[in-house]
Amino acid sequence: MSLGPGSRVLVFSTAGLGDSLLDSAGIRGLAESFPGIHIEAVVHHRRRDIAAHNPLLKKLHFLRKGPPAFLALWLSLRRRGPWDAVLYFSCHDPEARCLGYLLARDATIGPGWRTTMPWACAKNIDEPALRRAHLAAQAVRVAVEAGASGETARMVYEVAAADREALDRKLSALGFPRGPGVIFQLGGGGAAYRDWPAAHFVELARMAHSAGIGPLFVLGGPDHLGKAREFAAAAGIPFSDAVGKLTLPESAALIERARCLVSTDTGIMHLAFAIGTPTVALLHCSPGPARVGPLADPERHEVIALPRPPGYHSPGDASMRGISPEQVFAGMKKLFFRNA
Repeated sequence: MSLGPGSRVLVFSTAGLGDSLLDSAGIRGLAESFPGIHIEAVVHHRRRDIAAHNPLLKKLHFLRKGPPAFLALWLSLRRRGPWDAVLYFSCHDPEARCLGYLLARDATIGPGWRTTMPWACAKNIDEPALRRAHLAAQAVRVAVEAGASGETARMVYEVAAADREALDRKLSALGFPRGPGVIFQLGGGGAAYRDWPAAHFVELARMAHSAGIGPLFVLGGPDHLGKAREFAAAAGIPFSDAVGKLTLPESAALIERARCLVSTDTGIMHLAFAIGTPTVALLHCSPGPARVGPLADPERHEVIALPRPPGYHSPGDASMRGISPEQVFAGMKKLFFRNA
């Protein structure tokens, strides 16, 4: 495979919000190695907001389930070709492997451990050390196999002016301050064992209020409304409850304004890393900082990792309660006042 500025590359990135952001490091690696290269992406239709804020992508295609959707997408991609390379990043869908095989079977590259159809890929990368590497580095490694230099591993997300304007209108309507000093992301990440208890967030909020750290915003999706109510009932301090009230692009615009974000291993945490907002990352020992921590600009962030206890066998053997509010407050205070 020999790519250049005139090459046309199709990438598949069809996993969750955080994985989609991590995959953008591979896209960036391609774009920086081959200025002018044409890159299009197939993404999950629920992740369009992430891909739409990546200016390196020339066009987006959306993956949906079912034979009619598969046929329509294949016809559309075939018309957009021919493709010089088809790259699989965070992608487990058999539909994606079949599409790549039909479009450019001799120019397909992807991690071998993410498919049950290795025969449908011309180059299966299967390196044991890479399986344990940072997820952004895995995406970059796929790009390197296609000829990229691999000198960068930075995610891409650009906040649009329209998103900032939409956020201002939303904050005004809600009666909230125009921007936060600190944001608490109450949960997410797709696994309950990664969550930090609401009671710990309450204690942290009280410490922050006593230290003059604010304004405080609490962020989360509709599935965190119960935890937000629990937080509000116990906090006893002023804060702006944005849980379930903002779109993802509006949340990104809010994060951009913050002096500090406190988050567990969530898509919002990776969004803050991509934007450059200083973040206190509360990470479970599985998968741990080496795989999901801040890869670029680590000096801008504070990582508080849950130690792996003796006799550990599965994620349920280690509780995020083991990270104390005092530990988190120390990191939050450091970032907040450093960015004053």
